Amino acid sequence: MNKLIHLGNPLVNTPYLTTSILGKIYNLDIKYKNIAKIELNKLDNKIELILPKSYKNLDNTNIINSAIQKLYDKMAISILDNAMETVRYLLKFAPEDYKVERLKDVWYKCSTNKTITINPDIVKYNEETIITTLIQAFCKTRFKSNSKNYKKALKQGLENYELFKNNQILNLRDSRKIVNAG
Repeated sequence: MNKLIHLGNPLVNTPYLTTSILGKIYNLDIKYKNIAKIELNKLDNKIELILPKSYKNLDNTNIINSAIQKLYDKMAISILDNAMETVRYLLKFAPEDYKVERLKDVWYKCSTNKTITINPDIVKYNEETIITTLIQAFCKTRFKSNSKNYKKALKQGLENYELFKNNQILNLRDSRKIVNAG
């Protein structure tokens, strides 16, 4: 009879915390050091959260969540700037303005003055999710939701995005051929 658990060997229960940035999962490595301020560093394959030693025996759940939110807030600015430019290029129109602000249970909202408010938590998801969400938001600022013009612009935007992605892949392949040939 095969035993799945050998009672002679102690079991170690190690909690693994992870977070996601642009659809890629990063391990969250929490360290305690003799420091005054909380530090958060994004490394190649992990996020390092360094807490003061005085926090070691406390429930750090809120501190960890707050640090991750601040990471998303900071990263959202550059990620969304690039994504907004891509969507402007694809649709050939843009909203009046946009802002990054924490929203409850939604990725974005459109206001009557044609401004998009984007939840920074969207940076958890991959680029395709961000771009397609912004295409939808752009179309909602220009047309009434579910109108013929809205549906037409949304369809055209998504088709343009597919062509854009395919061209990027082809350009990447071509650049690899040039590198390999030289």
